[in-house]
Amino acid sequence: MSKSADGVWQRAGRLSARHWKALLTAVWLLARARYEHHRKPIKAVLERFEAAGSQSCATPEEIQLIGWALNSAAARVPWRSDCLLQAMAGSMWLDRIERTYKLNIGVRKNAAGGLEAHAWLTSGDLVVTGNLPDLQGFTPIPLESGISRF
Repeated sequence: MSKSADGVWQRAGRLSARHWKALLTAVWLLARARYEHHRKPIKAVLERFEAAGSQSCATPEEIQLIGWALNSAAARVPWRSDCLLQAMAGSMWLDRIERTYKLNIGVRKNAAGGLEAHAWLTSGDLVVTGNLPDLQGFTPIPLESGISRF
């Protein structure tokens, strides 16, 4: 076994039962998100975010655990789990624990002059998924009025 594989197993052995459960939940929800994204038109995918109607925001501890689990699992599952799929999975998770959330999609110009898009999920003022160091560089697209156009 390689040194890097040894390190992965050592870190995995130090995870608590709570973190293992969160990772398994993340893998399951990323798989569900991938399936929905593949099977549904984008309008239906985006409309699921309009239905977010819980009363309370996630706590910082919930956000930290959910964000960590989804980011960790997304880096290791054998399918594409980009920012939109992580936001979809995060919204499913927050629905399960009855927390409110908002999908944000933004665009910016890259160094070559092309457009880059990014999706991130927030609960209150805190970013659950898709937190990048330069997140403020993305110009948000107002989704509330735009979903019906897809």
